[in-house]
Amino acid sequence: MADRERLWCPSGSAYAPESLVLAVRDGLDGPPVYLPAPRPAAEALAELADGVEPRRLLRLASHCVPHCLNREADTCTLATRLTATASPPSPLPPCHLRPACKWWTQSGPPACRACPEVSTRPGQGTRGGPVMSSPMLNPLAGPLGMMAVEP
Repeated sequence: MADRERLWCPSGSAYAPESLVLAVRDGLDGPPVYLPAPRPAAEALAELADGVEPRRLLRLASHCVPHCLNREADTCTLATRLTATASPPSPLPPCHLRPACKWWTQSGPPACRACPEVSTRPGQGTRGGPVMSSPMLNPLAGPLGMMAVEP
């Protein structure tokens, strides 16, 4: 993994220059199947069929950015919301990002266990960006079960 001095968002942008594919979903919006090694997102995006929103099929990571809608000071509020409800003890999912992951460094194993349940989708966030949705987050996210994230 390149550039480990910066923390990475495990639900990052498909189009940032450093973006990586960590997993491919089993069908559109299905559970992620983690790759043996991360792959540059630009390569994977070139292989997607026209009209397929990348985040519906790919689990992407990019650098954690200061202007993210889920950020308050140095805290990722999405990671905080993910860990607000107890996840049942289970093995951690495979992850090449973990040593440099913002969610891991901030919230540890509970964030890792919740990570596969989160999917980023385009939508109408508060600033016109995509929304984050997860069945597990519905009670935490408000009436629509969605949280805005920076594209």
